Parts: sequence; structure tokens; C-alpha cells
Amino acid sequence: MIFKIAFQNIWRNKLRSWVVILAIALGIFGGLAVISTATGLTKMRQENAIKTYVSHIQVHDSAYLTYGRLQDTISSEKKIMQFLSLHKEVAAVSNRLKVESFIQSAGGNSGVILNGIDTKREKELTNLSELCEKGNFLEVYKRKPPIIISQKLATKLNAKIKTSIQCSFTNMYGEATTGVFKVVDIFSSSNSMYDELNAFVRLEDLQSLSLIDGSHEIAFLLKDDKKVEEFREVLLAKYPNQHIASWRGIAPELGYADKMMDLVMTIFLVIIMLALAFGIVNTMLMAVLERKKELGMLISIGMNKRKVFWMIVLESIFLALIAGPLGIFVTYIAVQFFGNYGIDLSFAAAGLKSVGLESTIFPDLNPMYYVIISLLVIVTAILSCIYPALKALKLNPAETLRTA
Repeated sequence: MIFKIAFQNIWRNKLRSWVVILAIALGIFGGLAVISTATGLTKMRQENAIKTYVSHIQVHDSAYLTYGRLQDTISSEKKIMQFLSLHKEVAAVSNRLKVESFIQSAGGNSGVILNGIDTKREKELTNLSELCEKGNFLEVYKRKPPIIISQKLATKLNAKIKTSIQCSFTNMYGEATTGVFKVVDIFSSSNSMYDELNAFVRLEDLQSLSLIDGSHEIAFLLKDDKKVEEFREVLLAKYPNQHIASWRGIAPELGYADKMMDLVMTIFLVIIMLALAFGIVNTMLMAVLERKKELGMLISIGMNKRKVFWMIVLESIFLALIAGPLGIFVTYIAVQFFGNYGIDLSFAAAGLKSVGLESTIFPDLNPMYYVIISLLVIVTAILSCIYPALKALKLNPAETLRTA
């Protein structure tokens, strides 16, 4: 009987009930939409960084990270490369030689890091070859050794494909060395800062000019990204003299954003629940004050205060049970749609690119949040109606019945 009365009571003022239901549903939708967009941004930035330049794990010589000297190559490079190439958990691996260089053309100059790469391995490891305009990944060239520069660096140097550029640096013995390269392609990634500071040449060409027989960096991807830290521990035990870091250590801002996301989600959920609570308190308080005479009559004819209390509680729960699924359903449809087609933010492409993001965002939401929000809506509805229910219990039946 109490259930029936409570459900009928919420439809006595249909306009007010629907306004509250829609407000709660829109609050849930807005909060989850922000959370899904923030999750999509964080996930995109991590994936772009891992695919383009970070990878899951990187291996360096400890002295190289401390002093940055050319001669500090990886001492156990061949053993590590062989171990990783044959390991079943490793999806792709590549070694790189890095040399700080002064690059110049007829139109300008700049400081860059020359990355000597194994083109075949690098194709499997990163998406750099897919970012090239012409698809020429250091493969088609004639007399001069090839080089790939970014679009941002090309603009700075006033260079284009087939432009000859000169790279000056010191070799392993501290002697000034100059190499003349021809631009065979231009790439553009989602991180403009990375683009401006990096250029790519063939590993053998850079080794020949720098007189270095080895590499400064080994990067690789795992088939299962959840096993990154576990695999890193295995490598540390096997090669204790090498510096081995996961992507969270290499790019701490990405790891920090990943950890901060949980806190951000919690804050947004609290905001949603507070807005929902105030809406329910306001609605139920108005309903109690409007029905003072009716509530007084129910109490005077024998309905005990416990039943009056639960009647009001059930009214707020019914409002939440209607509004909650509605908001969650609309959110699910929106996340699925924009998760597939994306949200176009091309008007802010330059700003997004400066922090490693693309102009199209794909929202993503962990299904667990639908369960969490459903439980929180019900709990909030119960807590929010306690004050209006206690207000109803304090009514004096004799006074309310005399009220006109």
C-alpha cells in the first residue's frame, strides 16, 4: 500500500516531477559526458605518445642519462636485442642512436636531435612511417643519405622534400663532423614540441659519421600493456647495470595524468551527487509543505510516523529510479556515437597539438561508472529525503487539519 501511495504521489504534480526527473537526468548526462571526454583525452595522449616516441619500455646506459655522452652506448645491446626479439611477450623492438646536432639549410637553422633508426624495426615499433607525407621512410634516395624532418622544422628551415640540409655535430672523439643529407619526406605528429626537436636518419649513416658502433636506446612494445611493470622487473633482474624505465617513468606527465584521472572522476561524481541532492531536497520539501493537511489527516486516522517517513523516502527513490536510468541511457548512446565518430575540435587544433593531442576526440567511459552512478543516485536519493521526511513527522495533526 505504501509503495502504491508513494508512486501515485509523485504524479500529483506532473510538471514539477518531470522537471526534477529531467534535471537529474541532465546532471548525470553532463557529469558522465565530462568524465568520458576527459578519459578520452588522457587515453589519446597516452596512446599517441606510446605509438610515436615513448613505447612501453626503454633501455639506456645509466651513464648516458646522467652525462649524455656519445660514447655511453648500451654495453649489452646485442644480448638485450636478441632476448627481446625472441621473447613471446614482445610485439616490436628497435634500437636507436641519438646525436645532438645543429641543422641548417639555405633558409634557416635550428638545433635538433638526430635519431639514427633501423627503418624496418622502427616501422613495426612506431607509427612514424604512417605520418610521412609521401610514405618514403628513408628508403628512396640517390647519392646523399636521406633524412626525415617534421613539418614544423621544415617551416623553420624553409625546407621541403629534395632540399639538401647540413647537420653539424661532434663525433665520438670530440671532433667536429658535418653530414649533408637530402630531405626525402616530411612527417607531422600530434606533438608539435616533439616534432620541432627531432629528425630521423638511417642508423648506419649516423654510425658512420659519428664513429659510434652501437646504440643509445632500445625501445619496445609489449603485446599486453598491463604487463609493462612486471616485464620491466624481469629485465632489471636480468640486466641490473642498465637503466630500464617504463613509459610512466620516461614521460612522468603521462603517468601523472593517468593517476590524477581517478581523483578528477571522484570530484565530478561528488558534484553530480550534490546537484542531485539539492534538487531532491527542494522537491520533496515543497511536496511536504503542500500536503501538510493531507499528512496530518493520515497521521490522525492511525498511520504511524514510520509509514509516513517511508512514504516520503519511497517518493524520492521513485524519482531517482526514473531519472537515473534515463540519464545513463542517454549518456550511453552519446558515448557510443561520439566514441565511434569523434568530436571535431579542429578550431583548436594548434593548441591541442602543442600538448600532444589530436583535433578529433573520442570519448571513452569505463562501464563500471554506469554501475557506480546508479548506486550513488539511489543512495543520494535516500539521504536527500531524510530532512523533508523528518519535517513531515514534526507536523501537528490538530494544527494541520485546522489549516484552510
